[in-house]
Amino acid sequence: MIETSRLLLTEITRNLRRKIKTSPILYMFFSAMIFFSIVMFAFLTFFLLHTKTAFNFMDAFYAVFFLLLMKSASDIHTHFVSSPQVAYALSTQVSQRKTVREIVLTIVLTNISLWFSFSLLYLLVLSLLHISINYAFEYFLFSINVLIAILLGCSLALHFFSLRLYRMIPTLLLLGFFWFSQNLVFITCMLPLAVIHCVWSISHASDSYRFVKRKERTSERAQVHPRGMLQALFIREVTGIWRERLYFSFVSMSIMTALGTGYLFVYGTDLLIPESIQKYISGFLPSLFVFLGCYIVVMYAAVFPALNLFLAEEKTMWILRNLPLKNETIVYGKTLALSLCFLTTLPFLAFIPIFLGIDDLLFLFWFLCFSFLAAVIIAIPLGVKYVGKKSDILLLYSVAMILFVLLSVVGAGINLLRSFTDISILPLCVLLLCLELSLLFLSLKLSARLLSFPIKIQRNICFKKEKKKGYSSSSHWYRRSR
Repeated sequence: MIETSRLLLTEITRNLRRKIKTSPILYMFFSAMIFFSIVMFAFLTFFLLHTKTAFNFMDAFYAVFFLLLMKSASDIHTHFVSSPQVAYALSTQVSQRKTVREIVLTIVLTNISLWFSFSLLYLLVLSLLHISINYAFEYFLFSINVLIAILLGCSLALHFFSLRLYRMIPTLLLLGFFWFSQNLVFITCMLPLAVIHCVWSISHASDSYRFVKRKERTSERAQVHPRGMLQALFIREVTGIWRERLYFSFVSMSIMTALGTGYLFVYGTDLLIPESIQKYISGFLPSLFVFLGCYIVVMYAAVFPALNLFLAEEKTMWILRNLPLKNETIVYGKTLALSLCFLTTLPFLAFIPIFLGIDDLLFLFWFLCFSFLAAVIIAIPLGVKYVGKKSDILLLYSVAMILFVLLSVVGAGINLLRSFTDISILPLCVLLLCLELSLLFLSLKLSARLLSFPIKIQRNICFKKEKKKGYSSSSHWYRRSR
């Protein structure tokens, strides 16, 4: 009855086991970071309750709601919209709607299981800290709302990747009502409406699948002009990013992040921090908001496309490795496409002076350049190393933690030196940029070496097999001759 769900769950489990076996250290690091994050949030809750600090519960709810909505939308894109295996399931005698329903059911069950696992671990840590967790009714409402978020995420993804984008309007209006209601019970009562939205989107889910496949076929028929190797790789990557509408997304994200950062820089201390502790952190918090704004921009416009340059080549990397090209040319051509991604971060610098003024604009430009280069230096080798072995979210989380620690140390050190008026930080900033350019060159060289490792390993295996086969043949001939 649910054959597609069973096969999809089996495929997900098999892929997860294979990836864990190929990269156990990275998955161990990722699991440790997840556990640390949950424990950290539990201790933060303990601190807020112990200090009797007032905070808005609905803010935490909407954060979880949005994360699970985006997670389910991403799963729909991975397991249905862009999955090549779905073509076989849709070509059988089983109804296509039934197949899509089972795929959506699998995604709902998977995300609900993740929610219960993480939430129960969070409640366990709270109980160990001797915090009362007798809120069964609230937890039930929260879980129902999580289910609503997953259903609406599936509906949004099925509509977003279709030709008729206007179908997203009812779902977006419903999400707007959720936001303005600020009421957990009201959102829970909307569960039947969320189910109707999801069922309605499933009724024409094949439109999104056909639309994506039609775009792929159209791009393959595009006229090819003869170009140089490096230029061809550059145009290929830029075209791929443009086709996915990422440049517009990067620019809009930079603008919205600048506006949000500036607003928090001016009003964030009064909005988020109680008056009793404002005097302790009022001088530190505005700089923290600016740092987080730069960090978000770099994560979105540098780390994500840098990883995606190679992780997206999971099915075609063997073609690139067998082309008459040097590995350096492949890495340089792909990395060169990130220069346009850097241009999409400049709107952040254009809008942030509205709130901060122009006194620190040059320093912000330097820090943005430093952060972008650091993100590329870290992300490119990891993307090459683990191409075809794991999902974007795993490497994205790992690179995010490494980059956050690095930029925190550098940003804190530079701000400390800026506090001394008799010390000029300009030579140090120029020196750090020169050092980063040198490290970028070494990082690209290392990436080219990592790109050639699978070929060398395969050649060594073939050579050993041929050598063993030759040895066995000679031994057999020797025995026969005697």
